[in-house]
Amino acid sequence: MGNDQQRATAARMKEVVTAEQASFVVNVGDNFYKDELTPSGQRQGGVTSLTDPLWKQYFENMYNESLKDVKFVTVLGNHDYMGNTTAQLLYNALDPRWVIPARYYTWTVQLTEESATFVHLDTNVFIEDYIDHPENEWMKSQLAQQDYKAQLAWLDRTLAASKSKWKIAVGHHPIVSHAGNTLYKSSSGVSMDLVQDVLSKHGVQMYFCGHVHDLEHLNQQNMDYFISGGGGFGKVYESDSEMVEKLQFLSKDAGFMVVNVDDTKMQASYINTKGEHIYNITVTP
Repeated sequence: MGNDQQRATAARMKEVVTAEQASFVVNVGDNFYKDELTPSGQRQGGVTSLTDPLWKQYFENMYNESLKDVKFVTVLGNHDYMGNTTAQLLYNALDPRWVIPARYYTWTVQLTEESATFVHLDTNVFIEDYIDHPENEWMKSQLAQQDYKAQLAWLDRTLAASKSKWKIAVGHHPIVSHAGNTLYKSSSGVSMDLVQDVLSKHGVQMYFCGHVHDLEHLNQQNMDYFISGGGGFGKVYESDSEMVEKLQFLSKDAGFMVVNVDDTKMQASYINTKGEHIYNITVTP
C-alpha cells in the first residue's frame, strides 16, 4: 500500500529481524496494490514491469536497513494477478532478496537433526470467482494459462516425497477464517477445499496465508491456520458463526508474525506496530 500502516509494520519488522536474527521473511501475497482504475474502469494491481516504480516504493525503500539482506520468500495474491505476474517471477535477477522462482514451489530448511519442508502455493487458481469474473485483462489472461490440477498433482507428489518432520504450507488465500470461507466455494468443485484435502492427506501441520486483512489463528482437525494479513491495510469483517469454535485468536491490529522452528516445536507470536506481542502459541509436531 505504501501507507503509514505499512511503514509502521516495516519499522517493527526491522527491530524484530535484528533481535531475532531472522533467516527470512515469508511474504503471503497481495504484494502491490493500486487504488486507481484503468481508463476503461477496470481495477488495477500488481506491477506492470521490472521497472515499475512500485518496486522501490513498496519494497526496496520500505524494507531496508536491517532487512536489506533478508530474503522475502513470496507468493502471488489476487491483486498481483491484476498486474504483470511474470515481472514478479523475474525480479530476483534485479534484487536477490525477492524470491519467487515459480508460481508454486518448494524448498527445505535444515534445522539441527530434523528439517522443515515448505510448499508455497498459487491459490488464485482455486478461486472460481476470479476465473468467472476477472477484475481486469491481466487477471483474465494469466489465470487462463494456469492448470489447478497440475498444481494439485505437484503438491501431492512433493509432500509424499518429503521426509521432513515439519511440513508447512504457504498461500495467499485462507482455507478457514473467522470471516468464513463462502467466497472460496464453487459450483464446479474448484475451491480451496482441494488444497485442504492434499495438505491433510500428508499431515501438514501449519498453513500460513494473508488475504483477510487481520491477524488470526484457527485450528481444525489437528492443523493450525495462521492468517497474517494486517501489514498494510486493515478491514473489519463480520464473523462467521461456524468458524467461532475453530478460532483461537483474532486481532484487527496492524502487525505481522515472528516464527521460530526447531526440531521439537514451533513458536509463533503476533506483533503489532507498537511492538507488543499480542498472541503467542507453541505447536509441536
